[in-house]
Amino acid sequence: MMHRKDLKEGVKHGNISFPLACYKWNCNKEFLVKLHWHDEAELVFFQKGQFFVNINMKEYKITAPAFMFINSGDIHSIISGENCQETAVVFNLNMLSFEHFDGIQYHIIRPLIEKKIQFPQFILSKDDILTDIKKIYMKIIKESKHSKLSSFLLVKSYIYQLIALLYESKKFCYFDDVKEEDNYKIANIKKILSYIQHNFSKKISTNDMAKLLGMNPQYFCRYFKKLAGKTSTEYINEIRIEKASELLSETERKILDIALSCGYDNIGYFIKRFKEIKYITPSEYRNQIKKSK
Repeated sequence: MMHRKDLKEGVKHGNISFPLACYKWNCNKEFLVKLHWHDEAELVFFQKGQFFVNINMKEYKITAPAFMFINSGDIHSIISGENCQETAVVFNLNMLSFEHFDGIQYHIIRPLIEKKIQFPQFILSKDDILTDIKKIYMKIIKESKHSKLSSFLLVKSYIYQLIALLYESKKFCYFDDVKEEDNYKIANIKKILSYIQHNFSKKISTNDMAKLLGMNPQYFCRYFKKLAGKTSTEYINEIRIEKASELLSETERKILDIALSCGYDNIGYFIKRFKEIKYITPSEYRNQIKKSK
């Protein structure tokens, strides 16, 4: 019997510059995508033929045209008959996250990342939004063939359009009570995130952040994690590593200098945190950026 961790796909989808990749199958032979899972979300377009799909140990028979959404962590497989056509877009949901917190981040993007809401399993031919989804999807496929930043920006905007369409059509599956109105909480979290943005190069204490909201440190820690979906320390490290990534790609400054300017006075700790978030070391990151230019 295979354990879930043994089924995790080892393929990297996209690259550092843009974590999105497109795939295509168009052949007169049967094909099999074996049971696997990945952290990325996946949108599959069944263009022609019949497909047998297994998602989280439930089986479905799908007749094209249809779209299938694979949420992050879903165990899935696909078997097609002969003369079938399908394409897929695989992307990391984190690419949609906003550095500056707002209502969209609070109500839609973060709940998607945290699986409090999920994409619908299927959009079938009987669904009235299938044509609109197809139009957006084809734009994603077209622009993803290019490696220009403008193309990346367009692809990202099309994914937001897709999410907006699903949201307006009430197609998302809700797994938690995501409130529509909570401006007070959003204002509080924006105050803290703004503070972090302006002070990431300095020492940031829990006490200082708690004082901004008039809370004791223990309550603040629970409050921040509930609203932001991560601890304040995790968020600070993410901001610092993103700033370090910019400096690594845009300047020739020494790695030690970059670490110090991003709030790390210990180079070993900086490298450890960078690798945890980017999955490679700072020097490897810089080398990959140079090769991609």
